[in-house]
Amino acid sequence: MSSRRWLPPTLWAALILILTSIPGSHIPVLPFRNFDKVVHLTIYGVLGWLTARAWLNGSRATALALLAIAAISFFGAMDEWHQQFIPQRSMDFLDWAADTTGAAIGIILALSTTRRGVSA
Repeated sequence: MSSRRWLPPTLWAALILILTSIPGSHIPVLPFRNFDKVVHLTIYGVLGWLTARAWLNGSRATALALLAIAAISFFGAMDEWHQQFIPQRSMDFLDWAADTTGAAIGIILALSTTRRGVSA
């Protein structure tokens, strides 16, 4: 496994941390209630997909997928925890749940495209 494969998920995780460090007063008004959950689901879905592409292959894919989901879920929990220290931001259990769900969806999509022989 090439270390270059880890560059995209690492940069994406860094972007997530940068975005979640923006004070709440600088975040635009969302178009509808709970739109932030869609955003969480999407950005963590991308992180899950990128992580799966970097890490998963072969017969151990299922075990590694579960580990990847757990690792990204932990990253999401730590990101939620860190937001309580950002002005006008807070921890939100439902955001973390959306993070974890997005990661699982991204990983499942990456696995399904890999198993079908589609490489992205």
